[in-house]
Amino acid sequence: MKLQKITVFVLVLMLGACGSNKKSTVATKEKNNTKESELQQTPIPNYLANEKWELQSNLSDDFNYEFKPVNALVNFGGNKWKNFYHAAWDGPGVTYWKYDKISVDGSDLIIKSDRWNQAKESNPIAKSVKMNMPNSGISTGCITSTNKVKYPVFIEAKVSVTNLALASDVWLLSPDATQEIDIIECYGGKEPGNAYFAKSIHVSNHSFIRKPFTDYQPRDKGAWIQRKGVDSWGEYCNEVNGKRRYVRAGVYWKTPFHFEHYIDGELMRVLHHNAVATKVNGVWEYGYPTMTNGKLDVKQGKQKITQTATSQEFDMNLLQKASDISTVSIIDPYAYQGGKGYTKELDIIINVEAQDWHAKAGRMPRDIDLKDPTKNNDMKVDWIRVFKPVQ
Repeated sequence: MKLQKITVFVLVLMLGACGSNKKSTVATKEKNNTKESELQQTPIPNYLANEKWELQSNLSDDFNYEFKPVNALVNFGGNKWKNFYHAAWDGPGVTYWKYDKISVDGSDLIIKSDRWNQAKESNPIAKSVKMNMPNSGISTGCITSTNKVKYPVFIEAKVSVTNLALASDVWLLSPDATQEIDIIECYGGKEPGNAYFAKSIHVSNHSFIRKPFTDYQPRDKGAWIQRKGVDSWGEYCNEVNGKRRYVRAGVYWKTPFHFEHYIDGELMRVLHHNAVATKVNGVWEYGYPTMTNGKLDVKQGKQKITQTATSQEFDMNLLQKASDISTVSIIDPYAYQGGKGYTKELDIIINVEAQDWHAKAGRMPRDIDLKDPTKNNDMKVDWIRVFKPVQ
């Protein structure tokens, strides 16, 4: 996600719980076998079907058990998750991650959101008001996997995003917060000013330097994936006849310099060394980034991509040709990772965020939105599955 410079905060009254990191005692009883089968039987995207894959059970979860909200830091889901971020940081912008915003209802992981109330906040206790915007603060939740992933790996989640002007996220991050891959980042709600962002699913990768804090991510228009007929992903996921709708988002982290992004099993974007291919309105566009005087070129406020070809079906040869033309990496053009690409083990993180750039622009849920019973204001995750290719 749009990770900001991390500042340590005080976990008031929670030092004992944090020190022990005690496990939840909630039993993980399956309601039925439907979801276990879904993890195995939901088709691997067609583009990957020729490879053999093995489900990683220590990282995959059908959320087919119950975990009640608790006001303490705990592990849950058979010790696969903890109900917080992987470091002592309670979120970007005006986000205040709270332990008790996380639950599992026997069918889905649920992340709730509400207006932050400094006088009545639950744990962990924030050190101070963020961005000097107490009336815009959002109390919400975050979970982190207790095991890590590393390439080559395919990760997919079935997500119902919140219908609020907040980011519903599934992402990967190294423990030192220098390498990040975003599987889905979706600002679902069409509150005032957010209609443009609500119609897109953002996919990306970040390369960071911590000191001084520096962040690279591909900023071309292709990073914002849209679907015909969807004006708001929050409204798309809203309940229809009493049932939420979901979208599947996946990434194949194939090598340190190759990422493939999938939406509902459809290949939508591929980043490979020095080039990128994105499916736009049913047509694949291939191109590469350029630099002038050591800085990435920009066009109309977006990272410039020099187009080399188009095709109806994805063609790896065309992407490779574009990569061969350019000397500028699409993955890490400033070599913040020492030219090695993405090589570190990454945690899986699922959360909701109220990011600073949206807060500054006033794109935040109003009280009327947060309290609207007709809106799906919870983020839900039906399942997450992790596969390794069989060597």
